[in-house]
Amino acid sequence: MSTEETRMAKARRAARMARIIERLQRLDDGTLEVLDRLTAEAIGGVGPRREQGVGRRRFLGAVAGGAVVAVTGGLALWQLGAAHTAALEDEATALRQIVALYDEMDRTGLDDQVEQGLAAVGGLLEGVRGPAEGLLSAVETARAALLDFQSRFPSLQTGFQWLQESLSTLSQRLLGLENEVNQALGLSGPIGETMGGFLAEVLDRLPYTTAQRVRGGLERVGEVVTAVPTLVQGLYSRILEPMEGWFSHRATAGLNGWIVNPLLTTVLDPAQVLAERVLGLIEACEEQLAGPAREGLARRRQIRQEIARLRQERGL
Repeated sequence: MSTEETRMAKARRAARMARIIERLQRLDDGTLEVLDRLTAEAIGGVGPRREQGVGRRRFLGAVAGGAVVAVTGGLALWQLGAAHTAALEDEATALRQIVALYDEMDRTGLDDQVEQGLAAVGGLLEGVRGPAEGLLSAVETARAALLDFQSRFPSLQTGFQWLQESLSTLSQRLLGLENEVNQALGLSGPIGETMGGFLAEVLDRLPYTTAQRVRGGLERVGEVVTAVPTLVQGLYSRILEPMEGWFSHRATAGLNGWIVNPLLTTVLDPAQVLAERVLGLIEACEEQLAGPAREGLARRRQIRQEIARLRQERGL
């Protein structure tokens, strides 16, 4: 048992003794005799002496020392109660000061400012949600289109190789035809200039009726043959040479290096990261800031209402 508990027990004992002494003045002789016997048995187990004339004066004298102890204990109890009262008053004063500070803090209007800030930020975030979602969708569409275009490069590259080989073969055959025509005519010139003379020589050597019958066809053949060199030259200069390597499979060459990969890495990837971060920010703000803040503000309003009710009930 602690020192404080011991002091409290002694004080309660003294108060109880004081009450008993105060009641003794109102007891008759018979009751005092019974009380004398009971107290003697309680403290020593020895019965009381049966003397004649046991009265109020003799019993009061026997407990006079107890009365002094009772009064002393009562005084100690009063002193202890006064100390507790002073401590409680100090604590109540401190609590009143704390409550006053809380009231002053509420008067700053922080809750209203927080609600206004949340509403403003929430409006801004909701305003960018739609564009962010649209940007993310556009990025995904553009990425799919670019990758589909890139997937066609091998077949396009194969087609260009075929065209290049075919034009090379055609050029060789035109050169052979040109040599044959020049040899037949005894001339030296391009096929576009010598083909007409060659066909005229052929028609002159045919019977008249046959020549008339095939003249039109030979003239059309001559037109086609004379147009082929120009066609071959144009395909080389306008298509094959400018587009050489466009559809290379290497990441840094051709359209991969000029358009596809730069668009993917410097435009679409950053745009996707930006859109995802904006949407993530909106969700995080709602889950980790706005939502908990709104719940906290609502709880604070409930607490204020409860405080107001208690103050009204207690007249504070």
